Amino acid sequence: MKTIVCYGDSNTWGYIPGSAEERYPYDIRWTGVLQRLLGAEYHVIEEGLNGRTTCFEDPTWPDRNGFASLPVILESHFPMDLILIMLGSNDAKHIFPGKPYACGRALELYVRQIRGSGYGPDKKDPEILVVSPVLVRQCVTSDSFDPVMSVRFTQELGNVYRKYADALHVHFLDAAAVAQADDADGLHMNAQGHAAFARALQEKILSILEA
Repeated sequence: MKTIVCYGDSNTWGYIPGSAEERYPYDIRWTGVLQRLLGAEYHVIEEGLNGRTTCFEDPTWPDRNGFASLPVILESHFPMDLILIMLGSNDAKHIFPGKPYACGRALELYVRQIRGSGYGPDKKDPEILVVSPVLVRQCVTSDSFDPVMSVRFTQELGNVYRKYADALHVHFLDAAAVAQADDADGLHMNAQGHAAFARALQEKILSILEA
């Protein structure tokens, strides 16, 4: 059985668009759909957290710094064949001073932490798949996001992640190419988005682990 750890934010957690922190059932969330598509030879581990950032400390919401939590996640789930990292949407909040470039630098720290960890099979390093998230849309309803600047941030983020992934020799997928945030809040995927994203991930993961 091959193990895949999915490290992300509310779109990995399965936040229902426009709700008050309600969550899609497991069989609707993209992690559950992916598990069904990949079958019994794979174990998909969901590690989603609402509000998680790449590296920023949220003064209004503790324990959201994804890089600070990474060592615990790695140690608790090894051995893993692949770790998928999909973060960056929450970095677009107006309280954070960072630019998309800062997310790219954070991604470099993630890769350094994972490489040399020996948390893959036979104490080798796991494969790394970087996923740039769906775009924040201008219809965004949360006061934490600016309808202009946050949209621009996530639009630029995909290109930054792609460049860093290429330079770091890790795998890359752009979620915005296959899914989008729902009109209900401009942040979270609906059930159709989860399904479409899972199908794209299935193809990508098989190309990585079955090559």
